[in-house]
Amino acid sequence: MKLGARHPEVETVNPNDRMEGKGIQIGGSVGLAQDGVLRAEVKGDVRSSCKLVISKGSVVSGVVQARDIRLEGEVEGGVEGSGQVWLVAGSRLRSRCVAASLRIEPGADFSGEIRVGE
Repeated sequence: MKLGARHPEVETVNPNDRMEGKGIQIGGSVGLAQDGVLRAEVKGDVRSSCKLVISKGSVVSGVVQARDIRLEGEVEGGVEGSGQVWLVAGSRLRSRCVAASLRIEPGADFSGEIRVGE
């Protein structure tokens, strides 16, 4: 998959396409203008106008905003998706989830406020 390409499903983002390398720590907010896979610890917000995967082992202390979000890792500040938000088994979300549609797999850990379909 080429970064920036349009795909109909969040799960089609190739896990080899990434924004940062595994083990990277970022202090501050991050913005993306294309599809991406985050493999890092971010002490700040993450914003994308496209699809975003927060991979297993990644931690975001701030808010994640994107069109479609697949959460495999951990987000403390909440997520806001204008499209689909998908919490996979083993993911952890705190605070709030705002999405046009929401999918929560068994084994996902969520605690907070949910607003869907607004």
